[in-house]
Formats: sequence, C-alpha cells, structure tokens
Amino acid sequence: MQNAHERFGSLEFVKRTKDTTTRVRVHIDRAVLATPKDEGGQASAHLISMIAGDSEIGALWAAATEGALFQIHLPDQPSFAASLGPEAQCFRGSVMVPGRKRPVRHLVAMSAELAKTKPGADREGARTILCDDDPVFVLYRIASRYGLPVASEWAPWFMRELNQRKLIAPLLGLGCSPVLVKGNKQTFLKWIGRAVRARLIRIPAASGSINWKLPSTFLEQSNLQPTSEERPHDASVVAD
Repeated sequence: MQNAHERFGSLEFVKRTKDTTTRVRVHIDRAVLATPKDEGGQASAHLISMIAGDSEIGALWAAATEGALFQIHLPDQPSFAASLGPEAQCFRGSVMVPGRKRPVRHLVAMSAELAKTKPGADREGARTILCDDDPVFVLYRIASRYGLPVASEWAPWFMRELNQRKLIAPLLGLGCSPVLVKGNKQTFLKWIGRAVRARLIRIPAASGSINWKLPSTFLEQSNLQPTSEERPHDASVVAD
C-alpha cells in the first residue's frame, strides 16, 4: 500500500440547475474505459470503482444510474469525459480504514454491456469486456460465458487466434489491463473443432473437472487476494 495514493485517479461530476451548481469529486482506484475515437470525444466507461463519503457516493450512485457524464482523470493521462451509458448497475459497500471512526463508502458502477458478460448471460453477444489480458484468464472467462468445452492448456493457442484475427483489443484501464474480445459461441466452437482436427490442440486424456490457475492481478493490487487461485471447470471437451 506504499504510495497507494499515487495510483488513484479522480472523477468529477457537475450538476447545474437554475439556482445552484453541485460539484462532486472523488478518488477512483479501478476503471475500465473505451477511449473516444477522436480527440475531445466522449469515452465509454465500463467499470468505475470509487471511494468517498456518504453524500458523495449517494450523489454519484444517482448520477451513474441516470447515465450522467463524468470528468475522469487518470495518472499520466489527460482528463476526458465519460459515461456509463443507460441501465448502468451500481453496488455500494463500506471499507473500514484504521484510524477512522467512520467507514469509507465504496461504489462500483458498471455499464450494461459489462454486466452482460457474466457467465451464462447474453450468450448471443459478440463482445466481451475483460479486466485482465492474461491468456489463461481470457480463455477461462470466454469459456465460462459461452459454455465452451475447453482445456486450460489451450490458452496460448486461443490468444494467438485472437491476435491473428485481430479480435482482441486493449482498453484503457486503471489498476488492471482490460481487453475487448470479439466473437460469439459459434465462432469459437468452429475454431476448437478445426484446431483439434489439425492437432494444434489436444483433448485431455483424463476425464473430469479441469483446474484453472488464474492470475488475480485485479485484486492483488488491492492486497485482497493471493497471487493466484484455482477454479474447477466442469465442461467435457467435444469437437465437431
């Protein structure tokens, strides 16, 4: 946690009415954003994690759910405007800080598009936003979302396919290395079938659950988790 404040960004929200102007400024420790195509354009925010007091978090919760525009500044980056878009989802909590009598309030806001990439949701979608670009994590999350029959050792092959076909692109992140992966279930199943027939990947000889050794960089930087974790994946491997 040494010099942790230097890794924080900031978010500012300004609301003007006929008689008053409300200005709220908070710290952000995590963010996933798609930068605008042209200079001075509006960015699309997919995840913003912010900490502040009760009143500030309450105001920003309301602003996020209304699709308001925020001014965001990240370390070593110019400030820009961004919105979470319509139907954003928000989750509030509290963080106890040593030396403080009252807890700090925590708000995580995510776009509707990011919410749809959770496992089993919107399986017809062709865009998946991920908070980490590690090959094993990318394959695990894509497989979980679409119910794909895969093995963890296929991760290098899968990442090569994504890069060669230009179906993976980096996003702007704070405290993480987010990427956007394009493709749907049918596309990935075709890749698996062709690769098995071409012996680029092999079906594991042993049956049963597959253990995934996943990086936890997203949480590790907050000292919340150990460096890696193992999760089972109960998909049998089948290729056309």
